[in-house]
Amino acid sequence: MTPAQLAKVLLVQACEEHDPVHKFILRYEREPPRHGNDQRDRTAAEDPMRAGDARVIERAEHIVDRLTQKHPVFNSAFAALRIKIPVTLLIGCALVGGFLADPIGPAGHINLLNFPLLTLLLWNAVAYIGLLYSMVVPRPSRDRSQPGLPGLVEWLLGLVVKGRLRRLRSDRAQSPDEVQWIAASLASYAAHLLQSSRDLLMTHARSLLHAAAAALAIGVIAGLYLRGFSFLYKAGWDSTFMEAEGVHMFLSFLFAPASWLLRVPMPGVEAIVELRGTARANAAIWIHFWAMTTILFIVLPRTLLAAAVWMRKTRLADAMHLPSNEPYFQRLLNPYRGKGLLVEVLAYSHRVKEGDDRLMTFLSDAFGVLANIHIGGSVQYGDRPPHLPDDQDRDLCAVVMFNVAQAPEETHSEFLEELKATIRSSGRSNMLLVLLDCEAYAQIDHEKRLKERCQAWATLAKECGLQALRYRDPSGPSGGELQTLPDCLWPGDFRRV
Repeated sequence: MTPAQLAKVLLVQACEEHDPVHKFILRYEREPPRHGNDQRDRTAAEDPMRAGDARVIERAEHIVDRLTQKHPVFNSAFAALRIKIPVTLLIGCALVGGFLADPIGPAGHINLLNFPLLTLLLWNAVAYIGLLYSMVVPRPSRDRSQPGLPGLVEWLLGLVVKGRLRRLRSDRAQSPDEVQWIAASLASYAAHLLQSSRDLLMTHARSLLHAAAAALAIGVIAGLYLRGFSFLYKAGWDSTFMEAEGVHMFLSFLFAPASWLLRVPMPGVEAIVELRGTARANAAIWIHFWAMTTILFIVLPRTLLAAAVWMRKTRLADAMHLPSNEPYFQRLLNPYRGKGLLVEVLAYSHRVKEGDDRLMTFLSDAFGVLANIHIGGSVQYGDRPPHLPDDQDRDLCAVVMFNVAQAPEETHSEFLEELKATIRSSGRSNMLLVLLDCEAYAQIDHEKRLKERCQAWATLAKECGLQALRYRDPSGPSGGELQTLPDCLWPGDFRRV
């Protein structure tokens, strides 16, 4: 999926989520025209998820075409929300800025211990240490994004959206409800786009920063040499705490690679002693040392890092995918999900009708229409887990349903532990899901009691290393069950479904 395709999909998601009654996007407009395609049929048979992604993209492109015809502002929003940073201009500014930044000054005196290029080297060394630390000690994915850049990007997106909304007020033939829908859709679209493209934006920004740092160093060196043809630079040093031997040791360590590459030996201690005080010796050799050191430790590493990060950015752009764990996309991908999965429902001391339409709809939304869902008989209180199907060609998800009207007991935790052991001993990547049926509280207004009982069941599940999911919870938001379901699956391998 390309970034442009993802942007269209996210725009359609935002517009549909803010139009639940099909007032602005009619039902027939939400489906692309059906036409025979043998290649697509073969793809659907071989890889249903790939066919599902292609269908969602095609559907989004169809709806976007209709939206942009009715509301041209969506078309302009596409162009405005694609943030394009002029790479050539940015690198050119860094290069010119480095050239204009005179590190020596009009006096033409170089202090070997207080040279601005030394500060530049130290700053880059800190940056390298930070990169190395992030590679050795990676942070959790939710903490990887730095607050500065995403906040700036989000602020820029907010400005774009507000500007578009100001233009909408002057459009004619638009009702207030329609303007409000477009405004809400654009704002939601901007948030979704930023969230889905955060890694791509951060990687792009890092590559530009590396390239700009290399350009800045090149500009400084170029300016230093060009000014050296017109002005006489003299070198010296002075220090309160260091003597000539210490200065010689420091400079020998700092310029060792440059000295080896330039085939120029480092001046001895006697020469360093003569440089103490007012600068009076020709600084040509020190400028060469500083220039080569800057190239070795700033220009080359930054250029390589910029190229590597740019390649990673290209891979990220090519590997963009749908946020398929969101309920919106789960419903769209339902006809293509669940192939090769058996869902076995076990109702513990609780009767569930096999024709329960709400339960079947929920499980189909959760695991996909292609999943084989089987509602088994009720497990009597105190019984051991029944024998689970062992089909080598299909994965298994055991769904245990408890009635929250019952109080959780140690018998229930023993049942879950034994069921976990059974699934673990199968040697396959099967799953377990604990559902808390809140139907008993659906007809009565007893939210406090429901909360207490659900908390008790959640504590029991947590003690067993599981996370319970509320089902048919009258106090919960619509779609919240599907949103939290991936976190409730044990051991959590949900992406393969």
